[in-house]
Amino acid sequence: MNRRTAVALPLAAGAFALLTACGSATTGTPAVAVAALPSASAPSAGTTPSIAVAVTDTASALGEQGRGEFGDTYGSLSVDARHVVLYATDPVRARSMVEAAHRAHPDTAGVDVEIRACQYTARDQSWASAQVFAAQQRKPFSFPVFASGSSPDGTGIVVTTSEEGAKSQAFVREVQQAAGSVPVRVNAGSQASAADPTALAPVASG
Repeated sequence: MNRRTAVALPLAAGAFALLTACGSATTGTPAVAVAALPSASAPSAGTTPSIAVAVTDTASALGEQGRGEFGDTYGSLSVDARHVVLYATDPVRARSMVEAAHRAHPDTAGVDVEIRACQYTARDQSWASAQVFAAQQRKPFSFPVFASGSSPDGTGIVVTTSEEGAKSQAFVREVQQAAGSVPVRVNAGSQASAADPTALAPVASG
């Protein structure tokens, strides 16, 4: 496998749905678009060009598993130059997910995958975002929802609204009620920034 394409996150099937996903509230129907992992960049002096490609391939392989058999535990992914961070609600099952990804794509076996526990699966977060959009279509909130998507670390959803909306506790309560038990974080932004597919793409530090 030698895929340089960015990996889908949490929330459509990222939810690779499953990664962090953003939905736009400006379309006629509530759609959840998927934010992409950063693609491999040109290596600097002293680095190994194949590392970034292998990491991206590994994230893609994990995304396949997260969209399928392991959707019940997959939360999100982040990457850096040398390894992948997998957020999952069940660390033991996440290890099985990593093994399944390596079996399906043996060329990813040499890449380090760090497993971190998270509270919500990408499916849970995708569902919560869909509820926010559905509620807005039934009866508009007091402020606009430009986007809604999974958090980079599987802790809930991130809703993008106007500067005024981000300061309104009443709006926060409205959106949280629509999202149910999945926590909502409200950020100020614009329709233009919400449309940027990399705006919520997670990148692990280190």
